[in-house]
Amino acid sequence: MAMTRITTNMIMRNYQNNLTSTLGGLESARKQVETGRRFSKSYEDPTAAAKAAILERRYMQNQDYQTSLTNVQKWQDSQEDIVTALNDMAITIEKEYSIGSLNDPVGEAGRKAYAQALEELQNSMVSTLNARFGDTFVLAGNDGKNVPFTLEDGADGYKVLHYRGKPVSGPDADPAVLKELAGETTFVDLGFGMDIQGDTVVASSAFNTALPGIKLVGYVGDGNGTTADMVTMVGKMAKALKEPTFDADEYKTMMAEFSDHRERLEDQFSVLGTKTQLLNATKDRLESEELAITQQFDDAVNINPAEAIMNYSWANYAYNSALKVGTSIITPSLLDFMK
Repeated sequence: MAMTRITTNMIMRNYQNNLTSTLGGLESARKQVETGRRFSKSYEDPTAAAKAAILERRYMQNQDYQTSLTNVQKWQDSQEDIVTALNDMAITIEKEYSIGSLNDPVGEAGRKAYAQALEELQNSMVSTLNARFGDTFVLAGNDGKNVPFTLEDGADGYKVLHYRGKPVSGPDADPAVLKELAGETTFVDLGFGMDIQGDTVVASSAFNTALPGIKLVGYVGDGNGTTADMVTMVGKMAKALKEPTFDADEYKTMMAEFSDHRERLEDQFSVLGTKTQLLNATKDRLESEELAITQQFDDAVNINPAEAIMNYSWANYAYNSALKVGTSIITPSLLDFMK
């Protein structure tokens, strides 16, 4: 049987390699205690480092979604405030300018006072429809930088509502154009898996923040038998009250259509309420996702302090033991004897 000769140099090289490895482990354990992380460089744990990079991207994306969601909720609150204010004015008109206008004992003078009040309310409704959120008009559809609603003198002696330069009522109103304006959308990615097919965003994959104002007040050709939008109808009612010969039946017809507008306006509360519930549910989901990502990142990257200290203690013990073993296997030199 062949004998393997083990020389002192071989022992020394093997010992030095092991000691260096032990010292490296001690240094790694020391860094864990100091930093609280399992690794300092990605090559120390490639798998954990790759997982951490993915989790960091997911976390940043989650924060972007939450920031967008907060802005959308504020935008939604502005829309609800506008609808509430507009509905309050509509209720006032319906209650105070229907029976009261018809039964006023003062006659023509009283009706003119009612007409003036209605014209003031008409202007107030337009101001409400032109409310802003920051520098953007809330009910302007896709053109939030320009005033969406104006009142223009009509050919029949009352003011007609215009939306983005287009008449909403009257013979000059174009139903096809108005329908297109009413259908405008503005989508925001809130983490629903936004999908774009061609040039179109899939509606179920994003949140639509747009609420074109003519959807609130109605327009000629909206499918509801509208002869005049809500705001223009107020102007028509005011004109009817100014006439020397008051046509009560005509006024009742206009008030009935105005009441239909108000009922459809109230329906918008349900629409906005449903969207608000979706936003609240999305907020809860994003916050839960944030916690989950944070926990996964902590598990992948960070180390428990107690575990880090225990690892360091063990590495320190191993290193000191290696030093002691070295004193027994290294042959004393002449210098050692001279000491």
